[in-house]
Amino acid sequence: MPTLRYEEFAVDAALRPWLLNYWRFSVGAHGPDAAPHTVWPDGCTSIALLATPSPGPRIFCTGPRVTAMQPPLRPHSVMWGLRLWPDCSAAVLGLAAGQLRDRTGPADPSIATWAAPLLEACDAREAAPVVSAFDALLRPRQPAWSQPDAAVRRALRFITAQRGDVAMATVASEAGLGLRQLQRRFAQLTGVTLRDWARIRRLRESIALRLQHEGGWSAIAAETGFADHAHLTREFRALVGLAPSHVAERLDAIEHRNVRP
Repeated sequence: MPTLRYEEFAVDAALRPWLLNYWRFSVGAHGPDAAPHTVWPDGCTSIALLATPSPGPRIFCTGPRVTAMQPPLRPHSVMWGLRLWPDCSAAVLGLAAGQLRDRTGPADPSIATWAAPLLEACDAREAAPVVSAFDALLRPRQPAWSQPDAAVRRALRFITAQRGDVAMATVASEAGLGLRQLQRRFAQLTGVTLRDWARIRRLRESIALRLQHEGGWSAIAAETGFADHAHLTREFRALVGLAPSHVAERLDAIEHRNVRP
């Protein structure tokens, strides 16, 4: 049985324009011989909260990533987090997404200060009290957050709806901007390019289908717009550093609950 569990939880309706979800990652008796844990790229910024007696509570910030990372695992630990919409790092955290790209480490002191009450809420054993506490602590902050850029948000949603398999000129038309203007605005707010986001979405849709056991990798490649199985393999190696068969092994080592692509 997997000793790792990953779960996602919905946020309060008032927070949804800025926050995608809350998440919890639990580690059981994860021995030293177990395969490394892989965090798939999602192009988003997360605030992660680790509440453990040793080495002590910690608050981390993970910026938007286009490639996977393999963080160390601490046996019998639980980490909570809140994932932002890709275009909301500046609005919620006061930090440009580009400053955070491919960076993971202790949260900026300004973030750690207001996030400290979230860390205290993580002590609850059940998920519902933590989710409620997160909502209650974040709702008073929401009025200070600037509204998302409508054109960039349309581009994010459209690429996601198309599973990343779409021409960028079509995305620009959907967003209501010229392509170059959209590219500049999108990169400024999200820290990734339009093509980065499309590659991430296609990768994550492929992983989601594998989690749902929707056929083999060749069938998944065809459904998500890859030219063929070899194309999917090249993208997995470029973005994750693993062949699809090894990706499947990592997925099978984790119990997933209520996960969206």
